[in-house]
Amino acid sequence: MASAVASASQSIWRRGDSEVSLGRLYVLRAAFLLFAVTFPFGTLPRLIHHAPTERGMILGILAGLWVMSLIGLRYPLQMLPIVLFEFVWKSIWLLAFGLPQWWSGVGSPRLSQDLLEIGSVPFFVVLVIPWGYVWRHYVKQPGDGWRPS
Repeated sequence: MASAVASASQSIWRRGDSEVSLGRLYVLRAAFLLFAVTFPFGTLPRLIHHAPTERGMILGILAGLWVMSLIGLRYPLQMLPIVLFEFVWKSIWLLAFGLPQWWSGVGSPRLSQDLLEIGSVPFFVVLVIPWGYVWRHYVKQPGDGWRPS
């Protein structure tokens, strides 16, 4: 009995016949769930009650990512490009803007908050992304054709 439980608990981390192990899918779903649950507390009130002259680009993007995270709970691999987008733009911001301002000591008054909210995400997301799947499907797999076949 104990060996059946042990082998069942280990099997969620093995790929078997599928592209990504069940455990990795759970990790992806947990990341989508974390964003889906935290968004309504921080950003949703600012989205609903905003100044009439506010441009709202960031709030609009965050609202779109929130909707995609809800879809990601059911289809985590199909929404993986959203996670990759988050990882890439936040890593670029951290390397090109956040860290240079912090190292120079001339950052804006909001820099420490931005470093926490934006700059910490790549360190978390790098653990969530199933990199083997990304390698097989976005790097090694041939791209879509440019002309009709």
